[in-house]
Amino acid sequence: MVLAAVIFIGIASFVRGLTGFGFAIVATPLLALVFPPAVAVPVATLLQIPSGLPTVFRDWPDTDFRSASIAWLGGVPALVPGVYLVANMSPDIMRLAVGVAVVFSSLCLAFGVKANRNPKGYELFGAGALSGLMQGAVAMAGPPVILLILSSSWSAARCRATLSCVFLFLGTASVVIGFLHGIVTRECVVIATLSIPALLLGQYLGAYVFDRIDASKYRKISILCVAATGVVVTIKGLSFYL
Repeated sequence: MVLAAVIFIGIASFVRGLTGFGFAIVATPLLALVFPPAVAVPVATLLQIPSGLPTVFRDWPDTDFRSASIAWLGGVPALVPGVYLVANMSPDIMRLAVGVAVVFSSLCLAFGVKANRNPKGYELFGAGALSGLMQGAVAMAGPPVILLILSSSWSAARCRATLSCVFLFLGTASVVIGFLHGIVTRECVVIATLSIPALLLGQYLGAYVFDRIDASKYRKISILCVAATGVVVTIKGLSFYL
């Protein structure tokens, strides 16, 4: 199972390096195929920090720190109820919830109407709050903030940089809360540590590909990566009831 986890982390990190988001959205469903969500979620949360740092430093000049900060301020208070959910819900319900959330988000991203303007402060705060809840519960802060920012008029580089910053901030806060509530265990730390080499390799390869793809394809590739993992884990969750 640990070998599978390492492979899954490498895949998720590649997506993160390519898109600036999606590490937890890809990693959590895949890890939930071989571990209970109570293990998969903390592992994905722990690895969001080493996954996010290289991209944040690399894309620092393109980051909209005001927008990232507003989203973070909205998200932090919602982390606690999210952590409570992961500690008290059954693994099969959590798997299904994760998969449905990812598939729904992918459809919204694919067919959503672009606003073609800068995100407003209250929109960022609200999306941040929803993201904080999802971060605490399933280690997937992505969907609400991704929907908002990818619908804006921002360039691919600005979207990628700002999303990376938001998720690093929320992931770090979630790790602290997870330790305080006993959600992050020794097993989670060991699995995360063993996965770091694969994470760094995937991150490097993803960034390499990003520098060489057409910017117009960025959004399509991002949505496809998110959708594929959602379908897999939804099928896994449904299999328990069939």
